[in-house]
Amino acid sequence: MRWLVAVLALGLAACDVSTSSSSDSETASADTYTIEIRAEDLVQTYLITAPDGRTVGARASEGASALMDATRARSLAAEAPPQNEELSERVAIRLPGFEMTVAGQDDGTDNGDSGQVRISVGGGDGQHVTVNADEGGPGEADDRAYVRITGADADAVRNFVAEQEDLSAEVKQQLLTELALAPASEN
Repeated sequence: MRWLVAVLALGLAACDVSTSSSSDSETASADTYTIEIRAEDLVQTYLITAPDGRTVGARASEGASALMDATRARSLAAEAPPQNEELSERVAIRLPGFEMTVAGQDDGTDNGDSGQVRISVGGGDGQHVTVNADEGGPGEADDRAYVRITGADADAVRNFVAEQEDLSAEVKQQLLTELALAPASEN
């Protein structure tokens, strides 16, 4: 369950992603990025879609990372996210301008080493975070997670890329270059 908790922390930390401040929500959404993280066992895939529709991606596994081919990144971003079965435990909070849903299910054993969780947090500002994670338990090779953040501004993307410990400095620079974003330190 530790792996699942780490994914949840990533998704909830992403709730702090800042967005463009504009009174026109159509203008704000036109200037924002979408970030996706797809993790399966020991492979993490990072996809970032720019406001102009360009998608760039990188993969990391067992200490190595590389920029993805642009065609593969676009193709992967177009694929539907992994779906968990309907989860039995659900809590929802809906307020004007804010919505949060948390659903979870464990495997029914006392060891707590497997389970599924879905978290969805959004607001009226066009920002939304979705986390869908499944931990198969000891000896099972089906640990996976999907995190999607919409409504991120350029600074949030720079910070996100800078904080990814699984990506090398070279790959981080390549991602930012492909997105036409200078690293945060150069701003």
